[in-house]
Amino acid sequence: MAGQPEKWTLDGFLSHFIEIENNMRDRSFAFLLGAGASKPSGIPTGAELVEVWLNELHERHEPDRKARPLEKWATADALEIPKFEYSRRATFYPQVFERRFRDDRDAGYAYLEQIMEGAEPSFGYSVLAQILVKTRHSIVITTNFDDLVADALSMFAHKHPLVCGHESLTGFIRPQMRRPLVAKIHRDLLLEPKNDSAGVSELGEGWKEALRKLLEHYVIIAIGYGGNDGSLMGLLEQIEPKGLAGKILWCYREGSGPDQRVLELLTAKKGIMIPIAGFDELMLLLNEKLGFPLQADEIEKQAKVRATVYRGSFEEIQERVKPKPGAAEAKKEESEAVAKLVEGQSGWWGWELKATSESDPEKREQIYRAGLKEFKDSCELMCNFANFLVSVRKKHDEAEELYRRALELAPDSALVMLNLANLLNYVCKKHDEAEEFYRRALGLQPSDARVMGRLMGNLANLLTNVRKKHDEAEQLYRRALGLGPDEAHIMTNFARFLARVRNNHDEAEELYTRALKLAPYDADIMGSFANFLTMFRKNYDEAEKLYRRALELAPESAVNTANFTSFNLARGKILEAKEMAGRAWPLCAKDRGQAAAEVALYRGIISRIEQRDDTPALGRLKTMLVKGFQRQEWSFDDLLAMATDKLSADDNRLYAALAAAILDVDKVAALEEFPRWKTVEPIALDVPWPDGQ
Repeated sequence: MAGQPEKWTLDGFLSHFIEIENNMRDRSFAFLLGAGASKPSGIPTGAELVEVWLNELHERHEPDRKARPLEKWATADALEIPKFEYSRRATFYPQVFERRFRDDRDAGYAYLEQIMEGAEPSFGYSVLAQILVKTRHSIVITTNFDDLVADALSMFAHKHPLVCGHESLTGFIRPQMRRPLVAKIHRDLLLEPKNDSAGVSELGEGWKEALRKLLEHYVIIAIGYGGNDGSLMGLLEQIEPKGLAGKILWCYREGSGPDQRVLELLTAKKGIMIPIAGFDELMLLLNEKLGFPLQADEIEKQAKVRATVYRGSFEEIQERVKPKPGAAEAKKEESEAVAKLVEGQSGWWGWELKATSESDPEKREQIYRAGLKEFKDSCELMCNFANFLVSVRKKHDEAEELYRRALELAPDSALVMLNLANLLNYVCKKHDEAEEFYRRALGLQPSDARVMGRLMGNLANLLTNVRKKHDEAEQLYRRALGLGPDEAHIMTNFARFLARVRNNHDEAEELYTRALKLAPYDADIMGSFANFLTMFRKNYDEAEKLYRRALELAPESAVNTANFTSFNLARGKILEAKEMAGRAWPLCAKDRGQAAAEVALYRGIISRIEQRDDTPALGRLKTMLVKGFQRQEWSFDDLLAMATDKLSADDNRLYAALAAAILDVDKVAALEEFPRWKTVEPIALDVPWPDGQ
């Protein structure tokens, strides 16, 4: 299209990179990194920080936040930011920073230090470090304050770069460097970084000349850079095309193109647009093209915690690129790259990667058992196998034995304690022992922020669901999300808590939406969000879409099949509800939890609507209520309202009382007031249902 920059495919870019690497020794690349490259490492983007700071300002300055929610309050006048628009809030990052930390700039720097403290380079940075050391493409220009590039060079390539974190150091920059260069044009985090309007709008003295010299010799590959600052973008706009070593290669996240200013820059400089899935994914493909091996064994020799972070980052990519039901085949290249790397990996982690690559549960179990025969004392492989036995094979007794053996091998492993506590909490219902393990593990202060966050999140679940200690639970949820802002399941649990305990539906919906973006193929998150939309928003069309998608992804989900049965029955879709109830019962009856009681209730109501005998349903429900189960929050209001005109007055009263008893153990005794209930004989849950039921 005329007036638009040229666009290449990702494959075309990769081929171009290798062609330059192999055939044009006089041309080198420089990587221009923005905040998007740091996000996989757990550092919030500028847009995310703007959201946090606006919420804090709203809390400080608006006494009636319910009457004036953030989107109405955050105006140019209220914030004292000229031309501020809430819809474009991310582009006002420096102005919002100035407003939030007005008259206390040190507090702002301390805030930035805190969110970057302990951030570990993601898998993508491990590849970048090898490129910087093993090839001539040894320059990084960045607007970021963090130390991820320098840390990655030290951890993964054992090389220390020249970090130019202040304009006073630009005299040391030369086109030909003996070691990798990290040019931090907005300064280092610890050197009063430029984060305000004036600082990011103009390059510091020395940078213009230094960068001009570099760009005469290095072709820019921009990754994760939005071009929102005036300093670097201003320089790029001023430089004539002949002042650049080659065309600017601008990588942007597929699905959201560069903004207008970037498009105009690329058009003027004959630049190239390249859509990518993300920083890690791009580096994964470059890794495969350049033939770099996985480094887990060597990293483990250096530091166990670093190896754990590296493995976790790669396994997340491995999971992300797996084919998903109903999804377009958009990650074939990444999948093939992962498969090649997995094939060449040895050691206990090699067995782990081979197991997680196998989709057949039987074969996957065989791989784990073979791996444990070779690595009998690998607590990591033992713990991962136990996780598989819990989540897939439902062999809970063997899993518990494996967790306890792993804990004997590594008595100070917070991760093993976390997994064992989760089994005790969610499956075995041994809440006292589970809480003891959660708190013991937290006391170890694990250095892995994700493990720490998951410990807090799961303890919060126990405290709110079992102990009813909601205040402590909320504190833990918020701390957990601070440590792991991309933890979709913690986000989902907190959203459920906010909706059902705090009645904070707006924040809950925001968290659900974020969680689903982070984990778009997670059936549990979809089902939970559908429940929320049904109960609190009455958005039945969107809820139904989510239920159906969730059951496509996980057709054996007991909870989602039970909840979709309730949804259809409440909407008056009797035939579909009956079909779903038939699917749901064998799944729910295995666990003998509240979901089984709910499905028995639904089948009883369906029977009465169809003018059939409901004794088979009531008998099973009586067994459940007599033996007991752990209660959870739920609502039968829509269901009972639907039944009002379809059941007799006596049936309406009985089923309303049964619904109350399912949710509250203290209401079970009141059922004895119903003569028909007193005549019902308990029926074992494994007894086949009569035909037609």
